[in-house]
Amino acid sequence: MTAATLFIVIAVLVLFLGLLAIRFHVGLSLMVAGLVGVVLMRGTDAAVSTAANQPFSTSADYSLTIIPLFILMGVFAVHARLAQAGFDLASRVLRRFPGGAALASLSGSGLFAAVTGSSVATVATMARVSTDAIVKAGHGIRLAAGVVCAGGTLGVLIPPSIVLVLYGVVTGESIGELLLAGIGPGLLTILLYGITIVLMVLAARRKRDRVNASKEREPAMAGGSSASATTTSEPTGSAGEKATGEGVPEPELDLFGFMLLVVIFMVSIGTIYLGLATATEAASFGAVSAFVILLIRTRPPRWMSAIKESVTEAVGLTAMTFLLMAGAGVFTYFLALSGASTAVVDAVLAADLEPYVVLVLCLLLLLPLGMFLDGISMILVAAPLLHPILSGYGFEGLWLGVLIVKVAEMALITPPVGMNAFVYSGAVPEAGLGRIFRGIVPFIIADLVVVAILIMVPDIVTFIPELSSAK
Repeated sequence: MTAATLFIVIAVLVLFLGLLAIRFHVGLSLMVAGLVGVVLMRGTDAAVSTAANQPFSTSADYSLTIIPLFILMGVFAVHARLAQAGFDLASRVLRRFPGGAALASLSGSGLFAAVTGSSVATVATMARVSTDAIVKAGHGIRLAAGVVCAGGTLGVLIPPSIVLVLYGVVTGESIGELLLAGIGPGLLTILLYGITIVLMVLAARRKRDRVNASKEREPAMAGGSSASATTTSEPTGSAGEKATGEGVPEPELDLFGFMLLVVIFMVSIGTIYLGLATATEAASFGAVSAFVILLIRTRPPRWMSAIKESVTEAVGLTAMTFLLMAGAGVFTYFLALSGASTAVVDAVLAADLEPYVVLVLCLLLLLPLGMFLDGISMILVAAPLLHPILSGYGFEGLWLGVLIVKVAEMALITPPVGMNAFVYSGAVPEAGLGRIFRGIVPFIIADLVVVAILIMVPDIVTFIPELSSAK
């Protein structure tokens, strides 16, 4: 790469970051920056040709049909109140555990994230509702912030995961196997997040008990009335907020709705596991089954409005995703045209570093991106660069894909740049960034444990795909 080309690449990257800084749409930022780079490299005619052809060639891929189908399936399920049924069941089952409201909110965030495919959208939607429920149950807003911000990242691994689908598209890995590979790590993440919530609640209770005990002793030692001290003290949550106890009304159970949610999962993901359908066919089966269930659970006068609302929402989410893909396609084309991506891959391979050192360094590169990009955008930008580097060291493709996707979502909650924290701060301004990040830190630790386990035990990722292929 010549000095002039290097200067152009740096200028285009600065332009891209500058457009993001002024809140330009991520997809358009990628497209504009990429086109400017093509103009500088090849001239205006080449840029016009790129703008006309590259977005089409990026999106005109049959395998991408799975994205609108999965989005439509999820939207139909939400409008059929199936996600609410799952959330209500989780609330009833988990209410007796320490932090039951937080555990239920975690499950709700995970369901919504799996439907939308966007961690940021999940946080923006769930922030106010989940925070009110958790605080009303007697916990602090710090715990609520951690639960909502971390819960939004669950959809990255839980099928149907749009992020895993996109990773498969841009890297050539099997989409069906990637979806199956995400199940084990997804369940492991949920388990460790749940343990984290329970430990945070128990620690907050012990702290509150010690504070109350010290307040009871002080008046007694001073000869005052301990009774007056205990009556005036107020319970606090995990971050010192006023709490109201666990007196939250129990939600009504909709077991039929929950069973229908399981049916959709089995129709879409189960058929992939059993080898009965490809990923695209399974997505179409899931969308059709969700549509039928929407009709069953909607009264006839509201059929048309429910269908119209669902399709409108699905079209919006699909358009957003494809705009990101079109922009990433133009930007990736510029990087290939300049030779920057090839130069980076060759430089890393020539450095002759230990494979796991390169793996860790590549994963760490994803963390700063969480300040500017959501999970989908990060995968579209970073995966075409990181996948060839790490594949060159002999790492298994499915395991590598799940690991990169997991860390990409983890970047969205990593201080001081985690985008989810800033989105939550905008939705719940009284929380404050300081308390939000303090609430997120325990979940980051849980994520680091998950990543370490996945590196040490790769079978957690490959076990289910291998079982499926053996059928």
